[in-house]
Amino acid sequence: MRVLITIEYNGKYFNGWQRQKKGIGVQEVLEEALSTLLKQNISLTASGRTDAGVHAICQYAHFDMDSSFDLKRLPFAVNTILSEGVRVLSATQVQPSFNARTSAHRKTYLYKLYTRKIISPLREGYFANVPYELDYSKMTEASKLFIGKHNFKGFCSEGSSVTSYEREIYSFTIEKHDDEYSFYITGNGFLYNMVRRIVASVVEVGKGKLGLSDIKHALKEYEKKYITKVMPACGLYLLNVQY
Repeated sequence: MRVLITIEYNGKYFNGWQRQKKGIGVQEVLEEALSTLLKQNISLTASGRTDAGVHAICQYAHFDMDSSFDLKRLPFAVNTILSEGVRVLSATQVQPSFNARTSAHRKTYLYKLYTRKIISPLREGYFANVPYELDYSKMTEASKLFIGKHNFKGFCSEGSSVTSYEREIYSFTIEKHDDEYSFYITGNGFLYNMVRRIVASVVEVGKGKLGLSDIKHALKEYEKKYITKVMPACGLYLLNVQY
């Protein structure tokens, strides 16, 4: 039976999704707990990797099991075994051909920051702090430049092992509430550090340190020299995956 689970985790406890040579990955913790519960070796395939410190509100992963364990009970049972920082929210049976990674059509990421000049202990680890006055109107203009298909080579970090840098952004919205900004980006896929670099570029426009032309050049010429900043991992959340 192929099973799809929905997972929520706090990135500060983990060195990313994938199993690690050093440190602990979410995948390792979940596979060990599920293997113990179901009494078989469980191997998970996720919708995609998240980096160290990145959170997930709704991550998906599939696995195959021989057991007839009640899937309605599975989240509650495995959560009693799991360590702090990660929980399984649901488990459902899917078709044998389903693949949590390749069957995904859209992913939405949320990035959160606040602009107070004094660090907020209550938001530390869950928001990035940008102690500047930001121009919301200019940032909104900048966000529109990313909509559509582009070569995002200028917006990814080294270590991205891909054959194509072309991705499509379906929507990019920014919400402001008092001193907090929420960036929602939906696309068909994302490169290594792509979301954090996109948000960083928009924030630099909001500070007045980059212009719209810099983003246009980076999208057109695929050069990293235009976009050098990367936002901290703590403000990034995998919000949703659509199949």
